[in-house]
Order: sequence, then structure tokens, then C-alpha cells
Amino acid sequence: MGKVYLVGAGPGDSELISVRGKRLVESCDVLIYDRLISDDIIEYARQDCEKIYVGKSMGNHSVKQEEINRILVEKAKGNGIVVRLKGGDPFVFGRGGEEVLALIENNIEFEMVPGITSAVAVPEIVGIPLTHRGVSQDIHIVTGHTAEKDIIDYASLAKVKGTIVFLMAANTIADIAQRLMKHGMDGKTPTAVIESGTTENERVTKTLLENINAVSIKPPAIIVVGPTALYDFKSYRKRISVAITGTEDFRNRLKARLIKKDYIVKEVCCLKTNSNITDIKFDRYDWLVFTGRNGVRIFFDHLKEIGFDIRNLKNKIAVIGEGTYDALAEYGIYADYMPDIYTSEELGKGLNEIAENESKLILRAENGSDKIYNFIKNYKEIKLYSVEAERVSKCRENYIVFGSSLGVNTYLDKYEIDDSTKIIAIGDVTCNTLRKRGYSAYCCKKSTVEDIVEAIEYNEEIQKTEDK
Repeated sequence: MGKVYLVGAGPGDSELISVRGKRLVESCDVLIYDRLISDDIIEYARQDCEKIYVGKSMGNHSVKQEEINRILVEKAKGNGIVVRLKGGDPFVFGRGGEEVLALIENNIEFEMVPGITSAVAVPEIVGIPLTHRGVSQDIHIVTGHTAEKDIIDYASLAKVKGTIVFLMAANTIADIAQRLMKHGMDGKTPTAVIESGTTENERVTKTLLENINAVSIKPPAIIVVGPTALYDFKSYRKRISVAITGTEDFRNRLKARLIKKDYIVKEVCCLKTNSNITDIKFDRYDWLVFTGRNGVRIFFDHLKEIGFDIRNLKNKIAVIGEGTYDALAEYGIYADYMPDIYTSEELGKGLNEIAENESKLILRAENGSDKIYNFIKNYKEIKLYSVEAERVSKCRENYIVFGSSLGVNTYLDKYEIDDSTKIIAIGDVTCNTLRKRGYSAYCCKKSTVEDIVEAIEYNEEIQKTEDK
């Protein structure tokens, strides 16, 4: 038998899943997930992980609960690690108990991994405390799905002095309000409707219980009823969101720096690197020329595979810029030449000046820029790797960052960029590609992730000045 982990994904924001939950998603063999799980969390899973969608929405159960139970049992019998990923917490109106009973009946090992329930997290994110000294001493969490049935004791709820949180109540809140007022709750009771909490589509509407009919509510939504709904303790510091594109290495480095600066990061165009490397007679050349970090990594991985001792590497090495220089330095090797301006044209010009008659082996991407060949002589090229689109999604962020012309064309072939989104490009070549596609961009002076972060900060300072 395998093992099933029932994991709470939290209220929506991919950064609010627990560390253990994220680790299990990254390592599982089968991922069975619900409708409101963030795409970013799904992307944590391995490429070879089997992903099964079992989402439900009001009036539309794509997969019945009995079928979900059967899938859990079947996949666990496949001797793998199965993660059942549920929004919020599995035991807060998540029907986790029913799934646990099915596992127990079939003698399947399981473990619970709690998640932050949206009942608490969503009001907190928008600045509504569910308890507050002298105002609310108790919390009542109620499902809205059964509002039309005589299961919930509205007579008792109407007498509550604390806070009532209704989940899954977007389509039943008018009936809920009528029942509460019928049993004596004051129609002037403060009420807050929070739609798509913790996501980019979050919207908060404050009203009174008697006026809830006038509020247009789009699910998913949480309704808070009680005196604390009046409070607004939300931080007024606006977090900036950044969409990033590029290969995994580029995205990971940029994402780490942006998160450290407290930006919200979304990967919208993921490019996959595929090695094409075969046996290379690199010792025949005076120079090895790298036009990107991925080429460095793939080349030295190849040397490791063939058992080559890098202490015997006699070639001089040229790199296109700081990022590639740093990647090379990770192997204890430092480039002999790097141009002052980090472009393939400048790399070609510089090598032609200092080593015109020396032989050069250019190690590059299959679909990279060819401009280096306009300025360089006495060379041979080897296309070490190719880059292809792995996943593309729509950008809704404040900024979008392009790390290559391939990223520009891959994204724009599928989506347009909204006028409200500012565009950052890593260098002149990428900027020119954007111009040809009809977009203007802020062009980084140096093709580094540090320069990209500085560009965003610079643009934010300009925006603050204009706002004043």
C-alpha cells in the first residue's frame, strides 16, 4: 500500500500553504486537487506527477464525493505517495472526514497536514479581526450550503454577540440574512462580504445585514456577520506584483530576489531547457565562448558525465555578462574575457579585437541570437540546448519581466499585455523584439537579475513621485 496525505492548501495565496504541505506537493507521485487551488501550488509538483482534478462548484460537481473516495483508494494501492490537496483546511467543510473513513475502511495509511482555513485567514487578510476584546469573544463558522434546510439553529445564531463566518454562502446569503433577522438579529448588524480572498481578485464590500440583498456577490465568497466587521486593520502598504518569464534558472534567481524585496511573484511564461549535447572536441579550440548561464551548466554537467577533470581544461573562456561569469565561477573557473556591455554583438566585437586569429568554439542555445556572428571570425558553433514553452498563463500583475526574445514571442503569441502592466526587458535585443511586436519597455542597462529588481524599484519611485 501507498500512503495518502490530506493536505490543506490554505486560503488561496500560494505563499500561504504550509512548508510541509509544499514539500509533500513537490515530492508526491499523485496529486488530487480541488477547484480553488492556486495554479502556482499545482506547479510545485514534479513533471512526472500524475495530476487529477476533482473540483466542485455550486451546482456543478465534476466528480462525486464517492468517486473521489474511490480514486484515493485506487491510487494509494499503486504503492505511491498520494497528496489529496484541499482548499483551506481538510476538516473545515472540506469533507475530509469522509475521505479518511474511506481510507480506514481499506486499511490505507494516511496523515493529516493542516491548512489555514479561509474562515480565519481571509477576514484577517482584509483587516477584520474575528475576535476583539470587549467586542467579540466567540467565533461561529457556518456552511452556507445548507442554509435552505432546517439543519442550522438560526434561533441560537441570531442571539450570538460575537462573530459569525459563513463559508460557501454566495448564493444563499439573502436567505441566511432573512432567517437571522426573523429570529431576532438586528438588521443593522455590520456585515462584510469578501470575494476571492488572498488572491489578485480580492474584493471587500461592507454593508448592514438588512441590506445584503443589494450586494452582488460572486463566489468564492466569505460573509462575516458581527460587530468586528466594522474594523479595518489592513495594512495600507500596497504590495507590488511581478509576472516573470524565462527558463527555470532565470526564474528561480529572479523570483528569490523579488520575494526578498516582498514583491508578489507569478510565473507566467515558463521555458524548458533541453540538452542537445553530444561528444565535443573542445580541446581543439583556443577559446570557449558561453552566451548564457544555461550553456555553462549543461557543458560542465557533460564534463562530469564523461569523467573529465576540469583541472585539465586548457581553453581560455569568454562569457557574455555577469550572470554567465558568476555561473562559471561556481565551478571555480573565472572567465578571461567579458564585454563591458552584455550583448552578443559586444561579445563578438571584443573577441575579434583581442583574439581575431585564435580559434573559438561558441556554445549557445539553438534558438538564441545570431548577432554574434556579424562580428566574430575563426569560429565554430555548437548548439548545446534548445528552449521551448512549458507553460504560459495570462499576466494580471503590475509588471511583467522578459528575460529573452523567445520569452517575448512565446508569451505574445498567446496573450496581449494590458496597458496597466509595465514591461521590463533584460537587454536591448529583448527590448527590440518587444518594439517589433508593438510594445515599449524599460530596458535594463545590464542583463542581470539585480538590474531588473533595480528597474522595478526605480519605476516605483517614479510612480510614487507622480502620485504625490
